[in-house]
Amino acid sequence: MEKQGLRFLLPYMRPYRRELWLGTLYALVGAAAQAYSPVVLGNTIDGLTEDITSSRLAVYGLTIILLAGILALFRYLLRMLTGHLAAGVTYRMSADMFHRLLLFDKETREQYGTGDLLSRATSDFIYIWRFYSAGFQMSLHALFLLLIGCALIALTSPPLALLVMVMLIISVGVQMRLGRRMVHSFSTVQARMAN
Repeated sequence: MEKQGLRFLLPYMRPYRRELWLGTLYALVGAAAQAYSPVVLGNTIDGLTEDITSSRLAVYGLTIILLAGILALFRYLLRMLTGHLAAGVTYRMSADMFHRLLLFDKETREQYGTGDLLSRATSDFIYIWRFYSAGFQMSLHALFLLLIGCALIALTSPPLALLVMVMLIISVGVQMRLGRRMVHSFSTVQARMAN
């Protein structure tokens, strides 16, 4: 049976479990810093309408700068880590494919063209690289930012937080349904092109 979705990547990701957990931590810290910055800014603006001391204003300013620095540092660390993951996974996949090509007999290699197979595989590996280096890191960061943001909204207005969560769940559900259709269409096109 054909493996669909990201399940085919699981054997290649196993050696990087530690990095995946570390990346999750980096995304959580970065998203927390990004989500908390507007809270500090809001407190600063509220303080300006009241009687605020210059030292308190400086603390707010330094806190915003510190949060921006934390965000930048952890986004950078996450970017470097996912780049390492992408390189490792695509290297393992390409080595695995090369070893499988060596198992083909001479007639099969001549019939299908090893160069054509390698060219198509390289094109696919580029998308796997992009998934890890950009998609994975942005998805993790966005997920944590969403959860932390909704928690902060709930402190102010629980009905608004509920509305945001319901709309996002509906949106994700629609995207997943459309994604399955796209996978089916992509598989159909690939099968036709292979014939």
